[in-house]
Amino acid sequence: MSANELGDFLRQQAKEKGLSLRSLSINSGLSPSTVHNLLNRQYQPSIFSLNQLADYLGVKRQYLWQLAGLLKDMDYSEDTMFGDPRLRFHFAQADKLPNPARNLLVEIIKTITAYFQPPKPPETAPDE
Repeated sequence: MSANELGDFLRQQAKEKGLSLRSLSINSGLSPSTVHNLLNRQYQPSIFSLNQLADYLGVKRQYLWQLAGLLKDMDYSEDTMFGDPRLRFHFAQADKLPNPARNLLVEIIKTITAYFQPPKPPETAPDE
């Protein structure tokens, strides 16, 4: 990942859509200075800023998180996100919930997945 892959991607998207960087910021609901700082990697972007841009540009939020260095490289295709169509449906609905409800849902999912993780084998001392 290049040092400014996020900025390069945002510039490319603005160019393809015929947008000035100012109109990109206004249409995505961010201040021009925020977009300028993201383009030039002057600070770590917030999830909120990335989500605003992703929603406006019509790209997956996780993709921008990855470009910003907030996630490790992962496959975010539709087939790998949630193989079970029931999960895709319910997570699409959950994305519309207010933040406190989404935070609660995340905590519930973390608890459930931690409960069903296979136990880790005990660490053994190295042979001497």
